[in-house]
Amino acid sequence: MRRGCISLGEIKCDECHNTIPYPDRYLAVDETKGVEDEEGETRRYCVECCLKKGYAHYKEEKGERVLTFF
Repeated sequence: MRRGCISLGEIKCDECHNTIPYPDRYLAVDETKGVEDEEGETRRYCVECCLKKGYAHYKEEKGERVLTFF
């Protein structure tokens, strides 16, 4: 299950281990061995890591470029 969240400044990315500053967005994903799974462990990823892993992408909506995790 994917959950888009806003950092309070105390969250670290599980991929790059950088702190996600307030009020940046991040994604919480349940994974098992690197594969999305509802029964898995919750992993947190910054926007850059989400884009690299394919969990996030940008799309054009009403003339604007919008980031989406879903």
